Amino acid sequence: MRQESYRSDIDGLRAVAVIAVFLHHLNTSLLPGGFVGVDIFFVISGYLITSQVFQEVRQGSFSLKSFYQRRINRIVPALATVLLVCVVLGAFLLSPVDLMRLNANALFALLGVSNIFIWLKYGNYFAADAGEAPLLHTWSLGIEEQFYVVWPLLVLLVYRVAPRHLLWVLGGGLVLAIGVSQYATGVFATASYYLLPTRFFELMLGGWLGIWHLQHTPRVGRMTSLGCSLLGYLLIGASLLLLSEGAPFPGLNALWPCLGAALLIHAGASGGPSPILGCRPMVFVGLISYSLYLWHWPLIAYLNYLEVPMTFALGCGVVAGALLLAWLSWRYVEKPMRRSGVKLGFAQVFARRFAVPALGLALLAGVTQQFSGFPQRFSPQVLALEAMTLERPAEIRRGCHVPSGLYRTEPDDTCRLGAAKAAIDGILVGDSVANHFSGMVDILARPDGISLMDYTLDSCAPVLGYNGGMPGAYADHCAQRNQRVYALIEAKRYPYVVLAGNWPNDESVGPAIEASLARVVASSGQVIVILRNQPIDKAATCPIRRLMFGLEHPCEAAETPLPQYWAQIRGKYPQVRFIDPNQVICPNGLCSPLIDGKLLYLDNGHLNEVGSRFIGQTLLERGYSLLKDPRPQVVSTNAPGKADRSN
Repeated sequence: MRQESYRSDIDGLRAVAVIAVFLHHLNTSLLPGGFVGVDIFFVISGYLITSQVFQEVRQGSFSLKSFYQRRINRIVPALATVLLVCVVLGAFLLSPVDLMRLNANALFALLGVSNIFIWLKYGNYFAADAGEAPLLHTWSLGIEEQFYVVWPLLVLLVYRVAPRHLLWVLGGGLVLAIGVSQYATGVFATASYYLLPTRFFELMLGGWLGIWHLQHTPRVGRMTSLGCSLLGYLLIGASLLLLSEGAPFPGLNALWPCLGAALLIHAGASGGPSPILGCRPMVFVGLISYSLYLWHWPLIAYLNYLEVPMTFALGCGVVAGALLLAWLSWRYVEKPMRRSGVKLGFAQVFARRFAVPALGLALLAGVTQQFSGFPQRFSPQVLALEAMTLERPAEIRRGCHVPSGLYRTEPDDTCRLGAAKAAIDGILVGDSVANHFSGMVDILARPDGISLMDYTLDSCAPVLGYNGGMPGAYADHCAQRNQRVYALIEAKRYPYVVLAGNWPNDESVGPAIEASLARVVASSGQVIVILRNQPIDKAATCPIRRLMFGLEHPCEAAETPLPQYWAQIRGKYPQVRFIDPNQVICPNGLCSPLIDGKLLYLDNGHLNEVGSRFIGQTLLERGYSLLKDPRPQVVSTNAPGKADRSN
């Protein structure tokens, strides 16, 4: 903002945004919806930058060079400082694979496409491994920079073509962008969280408000200001407390905090002092908010990586450390660089402050990739275990296993498991858990000469009428996919059907599972059910970190009992075969992610390809196959919660 248009209340609103994000990252239970602080930032950014751009457009002085020069001076110096510190720390602390990811992420963060990289490499923002990525938070910078490649040109174009209807045209575009976000969030949840098209309306809302304020000088009365403030606080407060990681986002759920931010900005448009947002502590935090946002997450992520518990005392230390680093960064990096950047030409700013750091990070990322993350820093076993985590069943069988948005994908006869032959004997159906068992099924099907078609879908257990609390669009996709699967089974009457999934622990779902199995039993020869493997906290990382840092804490977990509905189903359908992967994972009731030097897990609940095949091979060596069980069949008569695993 120019000094003459400076608004302390907007810096206070920045403070609200960064404090919300910080508290959420320290402990999600403190502020379940604290992640909406980023959306508040988007509205503020859209308002301030669009106001300046539109002012210059009206005066005929707008220049893309000057605009991007200001963006480089504002964004890059503090960002490059944090990136440098992170990659230096990473060279000492991170495993080879994680170091390669970090250095690549640093380059893409500077280039403004970190959101795309993080979406492809980490997936869900709230996933366990994402919580250890030091530059995870740079996804929001990618959204902003991509927005400002498009937005100034769009404003300029509409202003020249239809200057009198600018607000109406942009308003219509805003409504359309909200609709796109709501629709896409229900279809492609993970991509929608990270990518610009579904976030566009958040910055656009602030931009539209900025243009409106310039075209219609706001004179907000005291009562109107009070009403807007109260409603704004209510919308933001409700979002912070009522939203959670499981809520569909962005879409309409993101609209409410964005409207709250816009209302608070509008409430302060007449220049009156804001007793909350305009107080000195809030303004101070707002002034350093960009640096605070940049610094706070790497501190938390590296502590997560080192598996240091976030106690209250440590949390206070992280807050104090982040505030100190943010103030130093603001005082000695942000302010001087902005001042000196005004005196330089565009070519000098671009070369010195963008091109040179980008080339340096590109060289670093390339060298790190070339030397495989410098594995000599740790024992050879660390690299061997990490290589196993890269064996992802969903990528190995891409097209056979698909995300929810591709639920209409037709069965593919070339998606084969088991014996190599022309005829198809059966089908494997289920969700991502079924997919991660595909390596195990491939091995167990071969001795019996069985060839199966792999046909699995994310987030879709093979249970008719069960949605597992999924968002509406996902539940609808799963319902349609299961109807297709069961119709296919009934039409083809396969000799063999293998069902696997993230079977729910909720006993009330038992009747739905039983009814689903009854349809399969009536329409096929042999039905095989693969029980769910034991989830283990930090299953994919704990064994590696123990080797890296000499940690003593255990990586094992106690085996949890099966839901009682399985005993009832076994009693009613003794012809159904059950395969239990926990016979390998959980010897003597203690489940380990590392067995005989093989790291079995991809994350807390999913197996990697190496682990899946290791379990299959181990079962095979013990006399099992898809159809054979060396133990006598026993129908469980155990007490509830202790269903017998043999069949």
